[in-house]
Amino acid sequence: MILASGYLEADDLARVVEVTAELGVRMVKVEGVKEDRIVFLIEREEAGEVKRELEGLSNIPGVKCVYLAYYSIDGADQEVPPGVLEH
Repeated sequence: MILASGYLEADDLARVVEVTAELGVRMVKVEGVKEDRIVFLIEREEAGEVKRELEGLSNIPGVKCVYLAYYSIDGADQEVPPGVLEH
């Protein structure tokens, strides 16, 4: 599972409800809202799906900016074989 988290900044407070509703339609989790900022979490099986979703967030009507805070790396949830990180 690939994860990406960050927040969106809405054009104004009046657009927050509209933007959060659209995130729900896109199956993007809303983790919190503070004023005009909406914290989101995207969970997808493949990195390409996450990338497409992130790219599409800025096209949502009412979104001024998208800020990415965290992005997991494909395979990061797998155990590292012994000796790989040793020098």
